[in-house]
Amino acid sequence: MKRREFLGASAAALGSVLGASQARAGQPKSDNGKDGEMKAGFTRVSITPPVGTKMMGFGGRDMERGCAGVHDDIHIAALYLEQDGEKALIMACDLCFLGREEADRFKGAIGRMADILPRQILMNASHNHVGPSVGTWYSAGYEIPDRLYLNDLEAATVRAAKEAMESARPATIQAGVGRTKLPMNRRRRMPDGAIENRPNPDGYVYDRLPVCLAEDADGKPICLMFSVSTHPSMMSGWDISAEYCGAAVRGIDKLIGAECAMFLQGCGGDSKPSVIGRGGVDRWQPGTWELMEEAGAMVAGEVAAVIKSSLKPVVPSLRTASVEMRWPLQEPSERRFYEEIAQAEKNGNSVRRMWAEQIIRRMDRGETLPKSFTLTAHGVRIGEGLRIVGIEGEAVGEWGKFIEEFYGGGVTFPLGYTDGQGLYLPTTRMLPEGGYEVVSSWEYGLASALAPGMEDEVARAMRRMGELGVK
Repeated sequence: MKRREFLGASAAALGSVLGASQARAGQPKSDNGKDGEMKAGFTRVSITPPVGTKMMGFGGRDMERGCAGVHDDIHIAALYLEQDGEKALIMACDLCFLGREEADRFKGAIGRMADILPRQILMNASHNHVGPSVGTWYSAGYEIPDRLYLNDLEAATVRAAKEAMESARPATIQAGVGRTKLPMNRRRRMPDGAIENRPNPDGYVYDRLPVCLAEDADGKPICLMFSVSTHPSMMSGWDISAEYCGAAVRGIDKLIGAECAMFLQGCGGDSKPSVIGRGGVDRWQPGTWELMEEAGAMVAGEVAAVIKSSLKPVVPSLRTASVEMRWPLQEPSERRFYEEIAQAEKNGNSVRRMWAEQIIRRMDRGETLPKSFTLTAHGVRIGEGLRIVGIEGEAVGEWGKFIEEFYGGGVTFPLGYTDGQGLYLPTTRMLPEGGYEVVSSWEYGLASALAPGMEDEVARAMRRMGELGVK
């Protein structure tokens, strides 16, 4: 089926579903002894940078020069929820990363504007690879940040929060889960046993497609929130774009007939879009704008299918919690190890040299190199059996399964890229295999790689969030 025919058929099916929403059974009340009414508000604000702004997503490209144009605008979307005195603000950014420093700064700015706490603000980055530089990944950790763009980004973030809060109105919530065919595993074992970044159709991916629809009293959509777990890294070059995530949002907006779609990046640190890996190819095909639109249309159709057949009413019960985790690190190397790297790569603009020299400076300051790394886990319980659980870093697909199975039922949005940059988050099983997700910790400034045992920390964090009401 051609894309135009596909969208037309999906629009007809989706229109019939949304049109019938008012005829569904009434929204059940909360059982907490209070009124239980949920209010929701949504907005989307442009964060498209000026031409020339430094990019992030491909290290070598990012060090050459800034963006040359804009293919499609990038945005920050905000969904505000309020019920029985509890508040939650879910924010989705078309950025490769949102560093911990920026996340904390923007949450503070929102808190100055409104009576809302950091634990009530969950910030997720789409991990788009053709967006502006935010955070400290790769060379950005050793360069002066673009304070002008960060100021613009802060203003847009506060504006989005304000508009979402001011537009809040009584809402009903429905949620369901489908499947997506977009993710394809990218950890391929080669004949020599090495793990390389190549198409691996038989490898594990987190292919669940959680969807949450908020509608007002008239049955009109307020926000359609969905999550896909795969890297938006099919496009490169010098033009700003929201990548397949933005194409999916535009497609869903068109199907629904309202600007309400909101993309959240899931646990896709070890996958890429299948449209550039199909056909049994040995390497990823170069991405094109046409393939990007195809990927977006695929997701939009899959979301439409969930809305048509899988949504169920949710009893509102809003809670939020944020917990720190201590992920274990391997023993740091001796000073000589870092000195040899710095000496071997002393010529040229080597990020690995910058990293080694920084570790040496930390040693010279008398710092004891850490044997663990602090990451956050953030939970938002929207209602009974409906929750968002985000962890700080590039979570691989197995973390999606781990988080979902921990809760055991209902609809779970397991997310990476939440409230900070973190680092690649493999599982203990993957550590002996090696490969990019395992050996890339130096790109995030860490003196040593992750050690086994991180599953215990994630489980502990989720148990603690359960004690705080996110369950």
